[in-house]
Amino acid sequence: MSDRNSPNWEEKLEQKFKDLEAEINNQTSPVRPFNPQEVKSNKTVSRVATWFQGLETPAKVGVAVVAVIVGLSILNGVLKLVTSLIVVGILGFVLYALYRALIQNKSN
Repeated sequence: MSDRNSPNWEEKLEQKFKDLEAEINNQTSPVRPFNPQEVKSNKTVSRVATWFQGLETPAKVGVAVVAVIVGLSILNGVLKLVTSLIVVGILGFVLYALYRALIQNKSN
């Protein structure tokens, strides 16, 4: 009896799969390529970019150097913060281990 029902079941499954695939293909829309000139949400970046393009070459170099220095300073600060957090974590673990080894053993 299962042999008689199995081809019908497989045909129904195939048909459902084809219907689902057709539905998915009809719902998808083509993706447009990115166009940076269509971005209007961040007006500050656009204003800064326009201002930067209006500068002369030596001024552009100066602004770029200052931007790199500021960026590296911020990165340095973040890395120091992360390093400090790691050191505090290690120190806390060592102090906890010493507490467990020395003080709790004496109380037992």
